[in-house]
Amino acid sequence: MKFKSFSAHILALLGLSEWSKVEDKNSITVEEVAKLKNYGFTEKFLTDFKASLENDFQDESEDGNQGEETEEPKTTAFLRGLLGDTAARLTQAQEQLEALQTQQRDENRNNTALIAKKDAEITKLSDIIAQLSAAAEDDPGKGKQHNAQADGKGKFNLQDEKQLGGLQGEMFSLDRPYNLRAKAALMEAAGFEMIALPKASSIDYSRLKEDLGAFYRIPWQQRLQSFLMELPSIESIFPLESGYQDLATLVNIWLGEFSQAGNEESDFDKVTKGSYEFDDETLRMFNVMFAHRFKNLKALEKTWIGTLNKEGSNPIKWSFIEYILAETAKKLHNEREQRRINGIRKDPNLNEPGKALAAADGLYEFLNKKVNGHTDINNGKLVYQIKPFELGEITEANIGEKVYKGTSMIPAVLRDSGNLALYMPSHFIVLYHKYNELHYGQNQDYKANIMYVKEYPAVKIIPVPNADNHHRIFWTFEGNIKTYEDKPGEMTAFNLEQEDWSLKVWSNWRESIWAIAVGFKYTKKEDMDYTRQMIFCNEYDRPASYFVDADKDKNPSAKLHTSIVTVANTAEFTITDIEDAPVGAVISLKCGSVDKGVKIEKSGNFELISDAWQPGKGDVIKLMKRADGKFIEIGRESGSSDALQFAPDETTSSLLDGEVFVTGVNTKTTAITNFTDAEAGIVYTIYGNGSENASTIASGENFVLTEAITLSEGKFIKLAKAADGKFYEVARG
Repeated sequence: MKFKSFSAHILALLGLSEWSKVEDKNSITVEEVAKLKNYGFTEKFLTDFKASLENDFQDESEDGNQGEETEEPKTTAFLRGLLGDTAARLTQAQEQLEALQTQQRDENRNNTALIAKKDAEITKLSDIIAQLSAAAEDDPGKGKQHNAQADGKGKFNLQDEKQLGGLQGEMFSLDRPYNLRAKAALMEAAGFEMIALPKASSIDYSRLKEDLGAFYRIPWQQRLQSFLMELPSIESIFPLESGYQDLATLVNIWLGEFSQAGNEESDFDKVTKGSYEFDDETLRMFNVMFAHRFKNLKALEKTWIGTLNKEGSNPIKWSFIEYILAETAKKLHNEREQRRINGIRKDPNLNEPGKALAAADGLYEFLNKKVNGHTDINNGKLVYQIKPFELGEITEANIGEKVYKGTSMIPAVLRDSGNLALYMPSHFIVLYHKYNELHYGQNQDYKANIMYVKEYPAVKIIPVPNADNHHRIFWTFEGNIKTYEDKPGEMTAFNLEQEDWSLKVWSNWRESIWAIAVGFKYTKKEDMDYTRQMIFCNEYDRPASYFVDADKDKNPSAKLHTSIVTVANTAEFTITDIEDAPVGAVISLKCGSVDKGVKIEKSGNFELISDAWQPGKGDVIKLMKRADGKFIEIGRESGSSDALQFAPDETTSSLLDGEVFVTGVNTKTTAITNFTDAEAGIVYTIYGNGSENASTIASGENFVLTEAITLSEGKFIKLAKAADGKFYEVARG
């Protein structure tokens, strides 16, 4: 043991600034030895320490400060041990004192002398604890490794026999079987041998909930919060405010015109003018929850051990409980970021899990309701707050013109204030930069990648992340739109319940994204103008060409978008309704899969359509809902509308550039005898075209079909090329 590392602490305990001298050597006196014994130091320790001190610690040769640094944790750990032992003796003495006092009070015993003696003992122990605490106050304690590892200086001590890697906290204790298995795996990877450990069993995970309690008792929860803060968040552009409840009122005011020409000779009351009109935004907070059951803790434990064992991985070592919660929190954080932009609240069904995006309204749904109308919760009336600009479709070829036109339509008093910002989906930023480079790149004063409106430099451009399927751009003052929550950190205030091999984790929180000032609430669209609104935008959000996925085995919902693509089901599904479809809006329903796909019968809500719809992949039917709930057919499109077309009269066509084709408009009888440039294993779809001189394919030679086919309009065949070079029929219709 290197006693030099104890010297400063022992000097402090003795209340000395320098050592006593015995025969011109540094030493400790008999009285000082007795005092140290009272602190808990052993006879052997003090004898060895005195001998080393009197030799000026010359027998403890070391390279530089290396030995001193490695001994410091042992020194402070030793003092902590003395402190803990003394604290235990103090607790015992206090209990004995209480027992003596109780006996004297309740049993009329004369314990005065014993009580006085015990009081003196308690005072002495308290003084010792104070001295030991002061001596060890520089001790970073167990868990110093966390801070050290964070800057790359610490060591993960596999030799520690009580804590995994020597890390602080109950959750790292080696009395947890999963920590013991982790140590075994880490030691094996480091080339050490350990005795074989029992395999995982359900009882091994019974301490997880206890670990969660330790996790919350120790300030390391901040590690999880800090970890989340490192992930990108829209809170950087839409600031977060806490402490809000549902239906909280965000007050704003609309001012009339006040100033006028000087008219001092008039009666004051007859020339007063101006008005104050108070309005408010009623904040809606949405209840969101997370509920999950980790069913295979054994597999989860293996992934955790794998992260501990990675070379060059994050130097912060997560405990098993932290690993579970950190992975969960990361997923929840990312889902919330997506929801804050793309969410559309849909009330949940009992005993049925809902979608993450349906838990709360996001930014674009908030804007949609303000544009298209929403029911004012205060008076029950349908109100409109944003009158959109009619800018038309935004494309790479015209985005610069649309941005300029929209910005120029905003009242100058707002546009030139220096506080107005244009928010646009991040994918539009690239298009805007390319547009400016194409049109102005040759100018001498051209600046690349500007983040303001070129014609109005006072208007900053701010990209909105996670908005790739949106085309809505909007202008408002920075800080007008905020994200809201009820209690800070509520989303990651996890609850755990362990059951055999599974672990239930859940949390509940509230969230929202809202604007302080939107616009005056009009009950008639025709009364709207741009003078009484604080948010401005273009007239459409998602383009009709963008399709959202329907749920499998369910009627499609138009809640997220009016263009919907079906998916593969567990069995062919008959659509009987389109849920959440607004009356009067065109719904585009696209067949995304013919593998246990969908169909619509000419009955019920669809009894007014022209005929039953049994679609092929890519086919679209356009429908409109009436006030009575029934749908009328607007039109149908074949999936071949996006197909590549063969040349007229072609009998041997190339399949090089696609997988979906349509035959040409032939001028004579045309029999297809082969296809070139096809790849084995790919399913090619060939649609028919016209009725006169329609292309035909016979079964035989290069084609293995159930029977010959005439590819007239409305017909199709699916073919796959095999290794033998022949095309085999997969399906037809």
